[in-house]
Amino acid sequence: MSVLIDADAFIAWERGKFDLVAWLNERDPAEPCGFPAAVWQELQFGKFAWATDRAQKRSRFLSRIEHLQVAPFGRKEAAKAAELAAVLKTRTIGFADLQIAATVLEAEAELLTFNTDHFERVPGIKLAKH
Repeated sequence: MSVLIDADAFIAWERGKFDLVAWLNERDPAEPCGFPAAVWQELQFGKFAWATDRAQKRSRFLSRIEHLQVAPFGRKEAAKAAELAAVLKTRTIGFADLQIAATVLEAEAELLTFNTDHFERVPGIKLAKH
């Protein structure tokens, strides 16, 4: 099964609290890893919006994992996100997290995240061990 990576796992790596590269290296190469498009957008934002030093740091970290795939967010994923929003309406997880969850579910993947409080609410989602 493939694994899609949430922004918080990347940020934990960037801050020295989680070794994402080691985690990736321990995985079976036959099980691809990547990012949901919504996460990739969020991570790219720092390159364009932040002060030079911080933006360059983000660019360096992104360059180390740029070989990983980005799972698209299209019509199927949008419909799944809308369905999840309806199911979770009283315990919502936020727009971007709905897109991430929908992408993971439609890809039949696991999600590597430290934000288990939000994602455990999503019916059927599988969370990767870290």
